[in-house]
Amino acid sequence: MFATRIAKYARHAASFMLHFAHGGLLVAGLIVTLFVASRIANHGIQGLSLGSFTEESAVTAMAEDAEPELVQVVESPSAKLSPDLQRVKIYIAKRYQVSAVALEPLLASAQQTGRNIGVDPLLLVAVMAIESRFNPFAESPMGAQGLMQIIPKWHPDKVDVKSDRAALFDPDTNIRVGAQVLKEYIQTTGSVERALQQYNGSSDPATPYANKVMAVKAALAQAARSSGRFVGA
Repeated sequence: MFATRIAKYARHAASFMLHFAHGGLLVAGLIVTLFVASRIANHGIQGLSLGSFTEESAVTAMAEDAEPELVQVVESPSAKLSPDLQRVKIYIAKRYQVSAVALEPLLASAQQTGRNIGVDPLLLVAVMAIESRFNPFAESPMGAQGLMQIIPKWHPDKVDVKSDRAALFDPDTNIRVGAQVLKEYIQTTGSVERALQQYNGSSDPATPYANKVMAVKAALAQAARSSGRFVGA
C-alpha cells in the first residue's frame, strides 16, 4: 500500500514536471522520477538498490550530454561591418527604402571583397545603388544580372554561368565579379571615372553614368562620416 501510494505521487509529480519542463535539466529530472516510480511500483522500496541508482546516473548523464545540442547556436560567418559602413547601412535603408537586415550581408560582402581585390567598398556600393537599387535579383532586357548588373557573356573568365545559370544572382559572386571588372577597367583606363564609363558600356565622357555613381559615392562617404544624421541625396 505504501509503495503504491509513493508510486502514485511520483507519477503525479512527473506529470507536473512534464507540463512545465523546457530545459534539458528538467527533462533529465523527469526521466529519473519516472525511473524511480517504476522501480517502486514493480519492486517496492527494496527495488531502489545501488544498481538502480547507477542506472539512473547513466540515464541522467545521457540527458546532460544531449543538452548542449538543444541550445547550440550557429553564428553567421559574415564579417562585421565597420562603424563607417554601419552608418552607411542606416543611410541606404532610409534613402532607398531597403531593409537594414537585408543590407547587412550585402555591405559586408562589399567590404570584404573591396579589401581583398583593392577596390573602394563605397564604390562597389555606389554601383549597386545605381545599377539595381540593391535588388540581387534584378535583370535588365540586355541580360545584365544581379546587384552590379553583370552581363555573363562578357565575363566568362570570371564566372561559369553554363554550369550555374543563377550564379550571378548570388550576391557574393556578383559583387566579386563586379569588383574584378572595375579593378581591371581602372588599371587599363587609369581613371575611376573612365573605368565607370567602360563598365556602363560607353566611352563617351558626356555620358552621365560616371557622374551619377560618383555622386552617390560622395553621399555614402558623407553618411559614413556623420554621427547618424540622415544625409539627403
